[in-house]
Amino acid sequence: MTYTLLAIGPANPVSDHAWLNSPYIDRVVRQPSSAISGKRLGSRVLGIGLDSFLLAVRTLQPGIRGPYLANNPWIGAALRVTGRKDFVVTGIYAEPTSRSWKVLRKLIGGAPVITLSESEVAPWNAAGGRAEAVLYGNTFGYPSKRAPQGLHIFVGGTSDRDLGAIRSLEEEVLRSEIPVRLTLATGEPPQERVSGGNVVSRPGPLSPRDFGALLSTASVVFLPLLEGTRAAGHMVLVGAVESGIPVAATSSQGMSEYLIGPAVSSCDRNRPFLPQLRAIAEAAEGEENSIQSFWHETFSLSSYIGRVGDILKRAES
Repeated sequence: MTYTLLAIGPANPVSDHAWLNSPYIDRVVRQPSSAISGKRLGSRVLGIGLDSFLLAVRTLQPGIRGPYLANNPWIGAALRVTGRKDFVVTGIYAEPTSRSWKVLRKLIGGAPVITLSESEVAPWNAAGGRAEAVLYGNTFGYPSKRAPQGLHIFVGGTSDRDLGAIRSLEEEVLRSEIPVRLTLATGEPPQERVSGGNVVSRPGPLSPRDFGALLSTASVVFLPLLEGTRAAGHMVLVGAVESGIPVAATSSQGMSEYLIGPAVSSCDRNRPFLPQLRAIAEAAEGEENSIQSFWHETFSLSSYIGRVGDILKRAES
């Protein structure tokens, strides 16, 4: 059985070719004019909700047949609203107690779901769903790590980020006696704080290309995550390892199975962050090639497609 992959966002020739080159996908249909952040006018309903609905409506055309592989749960919800039942969903991205999770659970129903974290499986299945987990992977095409001058810590993304941990790290950096640069690509307005030889920079909202270019200049990527079961931080982690950069993350159930290999470490939220991050960066110096090899084997798009394909084959039985 082959599927039509449904995705939100402009055409991505590399990604689309990889999916079409697999035995599981025979067509890719995208909703190109999408809200990059998932929101319009501050609303997710007008953002990813509207984009998902418009994409689902397009599947009513005779030439866009199912079954469908929806690469976002809201696409699956929209397919159900428009009368489609022959679909598989990737991702949940919601805590079980949240309103979003309850809406998704009701609309997706018994359709197979491929989650990106083991912690999302049990609550979904306990509520009558059908979910299995795989490790996320992608090929963003980010540049390889560029050797920074001094320690450069990069924090990126917005989902489930621990703002208290970010503030603590920012103050540690500004007090440091050894010069360090901290980049906070967390979507806030542009700002820069300087203290001695230390710099805390907020570049403001970035395009995916600019995000990857800036990330590639880092010594270490830090994911200060809130504790929870929701999958979050995976895209930044994969992009960093693709560039050959080590990653440190605070504990979160939604990220626990990603703390593997030569490049991803746990960061103790109860101790100062800066010494931990400096040690992780120093330990990874000169290891860019081995980190990128690990990405290719474990976190590349081709490896992810293979894992998704295994579940799709099981879903047919």
